Amino acid sequence: MLPRTPLHRWLAVAFFVLVIVWYHPNFSGSSIGDSSSTTGFSGNGVDDLTYVRKLLKDNKIGPEIEYAARTIRYVPDATQRKSITEVNQNLFPQSFKNITISKNQNLPSSRLLDIHVKHSPRPDQVDASDLIFGVSTTYDRFTNEGTSPMKEWVRWLTDGNGRTNGAGLILALFNTTEENLGNAAKTLESVGINATVVPSNLELDMPGRYVDLVHMLYNHPTRNSRKYFVLIDDDTFFPYMNEFRNTLRQYDPTKPYYIGTFTERVDWILQNGAPFAYGGGGIVLTEPACQKIVSLPCLEKKEDGSYVLASDQGDRLLFNCLREHTDITLTYLPSLHQEDQFGDPSGFYESGIQPLSLHHYKSWHHFNPDRMHVVADACGESCVLQRFQFLDNYIITNGFSVVHYPQGIDFDPLQVEGTFGSGNDGNPLLHETVFSYSFGQLRKSMNHTGKKKGWELLGAKKEGDGRVKQVYVKRRGEGRWLAEGEDAPLRDSIVVLTWIP
Repeated sequence: MLPRTPLHRWLAVAFFVLVIVWYHPNFSGSSIGDSSSTTGFSGNGVDDLTYVRKLLKDNKIGPEIEYAARTIRYVPDATQRKSITEVNQNLFPQSFKNITISKNQNLPSSRLLDIHVKHSPRPDQVDASDLIFGVSTTYDRFTNEGTSPMKEWVRWLTDGNGRTNGAGLILALFNTTEENLGNAAKTLESVGINATVVPSNLELDMPGRYVDLVHMLYNHPTRNSRKYFVLIDDDTFFPYMNEFRNTLRQYDPTKPYYIGTFTERVDWILQNGAPFAYGGGGIVLTEPACQKIVSLPCLEKKEDGSYVLASDQGDRLLFNCLREHTDITLTYLPSLHQEDQFGDPSGFYESGIQPLSLHHYKSWHHFNPDRMHVVADACGESCVLQRFQFLDNYIITNGFSVVHYPQGIDFDPLQVEGTFGSGNDGNPLLHETVFSYSFGQLRKSMNHTGKKKGWELLGAKKEGDGRVKQVYVKRRGEGRWLAEGEDAPLRDSIVVLTWIP
């Protein structure tokens, strides 16, 4: 007969197991890349169902849906942010399930997956106190639900918790009242944006009001604490404020810099005949450059009322003034983006780039950068639009889409997909050439081929410290994902990704 194991040894083993379970609740003996543990509550006890159910109902989706989910634990130990990171696992080892979300008591469980990312700050860890921005718009655009920049400004001008990140903002409103100026100031203050709201000069037209922003920035009481003065449109968005700030550090703020980007369209550059910075991408000036501009006759007019430095656009008028009266030339910063493309923007956003600015997302294309940016509250700003490629031919573009390539990824994902338009679409070669200097040769769009199935971000929510939930949708009536003659799916399809530390 075998000798008995003393009781104290069994107690020691039991204690050891309890310690492992307590400190490592996802311990399973499987590989670190793909734990077999599952959870119906975001991996942390947070209720999935209430948020997802309301989001789908508000967007008239379901209640009969296809559903898949993954809980992603981000590990901030990568040495760099790659254009695309290959993950040696399937994104969805479990197949999609058909559910009726209005009847389910909880959502199907999701497996835990580790993904390695570069460490980067969250919005509440960014100090942007040496930046001040100037924008000119109308009170109607500021307050209209379809054009108001408030949701977007909260993402890059505050810490996400109702406090400023140190950046300043001058909001110049055209042809408005004292009451409206006060209302705008209260609205900005209520969300933590450090703003000065002023009336625009009624004697100036749109180009003049744009150049006049330089005077406002230079004469602001906080000028001595600022290093970079940035002109923007009301639909300019900065996804990576810390990276933007780090990029600007290479430009000595005691020297006169005029920094910006061109349009992505080479045909428009040739038509305009001038290498000037386009305002929607953001124009950065240093104090010496501002000082020079405010001393120049940039707004001088002829007897007929036209500008001596003829221009009907503010960014061009500013360039004309600098070129005519100074030796200051444009410092080209291509990571700022004017986004002069039309239509489906997915080829740009799914390209793996890290754009320091975005533009035209409420007009020439439609996108919600504030939703995209919420994941920065989890894995940091570098995670935003970062791509991850999986063995089962899925690619996540974080905050934009989850895409499946059912026939395989037999293309170069480093090339930009030509989903967007130029107005020259009737001439494919000219269309490709228009964007070639910005993006290289475009690969052909996979829309309407059946080779690409895309779930686009519907909503995102911060669930706690370092935890964010994203909901992506592929609508059953979306024709982009169908080949000719292919039957449409019977249900809307939902992907839920939960990012946890």
